[in-house]
Amino acid sequence: MISLISLNGNTVGVVSLPASAGSLQSIDWNFTTAVATVTSVFTGQVQAQRWPGADALSGTATLPPLTQIQADQWISALMQMQGMSNAFQLGDPMKKSPRGSALGSPTADASVAMVAGGQVLRTKGWTPSQLNLLLPGDYLQIGFRLHRVLDGVNSDSSGKAAINIFPSLREPPLDGQALALFNPVGLFRLASNKVTWSSGVDHLTRLSFQFQEYR
Repeated sequence: MISLISLNGNTVGVVSLPASAGSLQSIDWNFTTAVATVTSVFTGQVQAQRWPGADALSGTATLPPLTQIQADQWISALMQMQGMSNAFQLGDPMKKSPRGSALGSPTADASVAMVAGGQVLRTKGWTPSQLNLLLPGDYLQIGFRLHRVLDGVNSDSSGKAAINIFPSLREPPLDGQALALFNPVGLFRLASNKVTWSSGVDHLTRLSFQFQEYR
């Protein structure tokens, strides 16, 4: 099934993955950061220029051996992607909840300007004066985007906290926009217009697919 969402003024088709999406055998995650370097031929000194907003998550999802019924559901969903055209939502099945205490009802705090490409998400609504609300490696979702927390998150006496994230913000969050800390997912697309599967004499289908962040 395909549902429609609005993203940056564009209409995006989002394909619903089969219910067994939470039973992926594995996900091989990749992260990339766009950095250009120039090395001096005289001194060997390297100058590096990072391009803000060009960082990204991607990966390869591998399913356990599928029965014919399961395989038909997955292959049909992947065909509905229409190659790299449509999107789907996916999270890390090994990290469905934070290791931090996650106390409070956190939302985005737009009283301090946040821009696309920024690497700090400013939040409010936490239980005040708490340590380790989130821990490095925890995930959060804001809007349709999935971010990984890079440092321990502590709230101040007003329940506010600044969170260092990867990848960077894709859209400036709206003030009061809720954070999803449990079962967070991101918006991805297939990394190629081609998906391959194999069916064996054991009547099981083996399937994996590469994906990248929807941009």
